[in-house]
Amino acid sequence: MPVTPHYVAPRAPIVLCHGLYGFDKLGPDALPLLQVQYWGGIENELAKLGAKVIVTKVPSTGSIWDRAHTLHSILKSILDGRDVNFVAHSMGGLDCRYLISHIPDRPYKINSLTTISTPHRGSPVMDWFRDNVEFAKSPKVMKQLIRLVDTEAYANLSTDYCKNYFNPNTPNDPNISYYSYGANASFPAWSLLNLPSKWIKEKEGMNDGLVSVESAKWGTYIKTLQADHWDLNGQR
Repeated sequence: MPVTPHYVAPRAPIVLCHGLYGFDKLGPDALPLLQVQYWGGIENELAKLGAKVIVTKVPSTGSIWDRAHTLHSILKSILDGRDVNFVAHSMGGLDCRYLISHIPDRPYKINSLTTISTPHRGSPVMDWFRDNVEFAKSPKVMKQLIRLVDTEAYANLSTDYCKNYFNPNTPNDPNISYYSYGANASFPAWSLLNLPSKWIKEKEGMNDGLVSVESAKWGTYIKTLQADHWDLNGQR
C-alpha cells in the first residue's frame, strides 16, 4: 500500500500498532535482508517523508487488556513527555482505544488515532471461531491446531463483545482525533479469505475478507481502500 505522494509528516512520532498474530519483525538483526517486517515497507516510506516511526510489538494473540498494557509499558519507557500519533492495523486499533480510555496516567500525549480495518464492531468471522473452534470441544488429534486459535483475542473480536461491552465502556477522548479506513476486496475461489468474505458480505456488506467496511468506521472516516486485510499493512 503506497504512501500518498502529498503526505506531510506530522511533527510527533507515529506509533505503528499491529493486529492479531502480529509482530514487529521476524528474523535475525544480523541479516536484515532476510527479515520479514509486519509493516512491510511502510516504516521506510514514512521515514523517507520525514516521519519518526516507532514500531511496537505486543502479545500476538493476547486479550485487548494484555496488549494495551504492554503497549503502554513500551511507550512510557521511551516517550516521556512526547506527543505521539497512533496508526493501528486491525485489532491494534482496539488496543489503542482501550489504552486511551482506561490507562489515563500517561507520560506521553496522544494526538490522534488512525485505524486501518479495525473491527470496531467485531467480525462475524470471529463469532464463528468463538462458537465453533473451542479447545474443549475438539478431539485430541486437533488440539495442537486448535491451540493456535483458541485465545482470548477471538472472544474480544466477536460482534457481541465489541458492540455490547467494549464500545459502551470505551468512549472516545474528546481531546484526541480519531480517523479510520476500511477496505473492500474480491477473492478467487481458492483464496483463504473467499469463504469468510462471503459470510461477512451476507451480514454486513463490503469487506476485506475479515472486517467489514461498516465495522471499520470510527471517528472521521477517510476512505475505503481497495485491498484485502493482509494487504493493508504493506506486506504485499
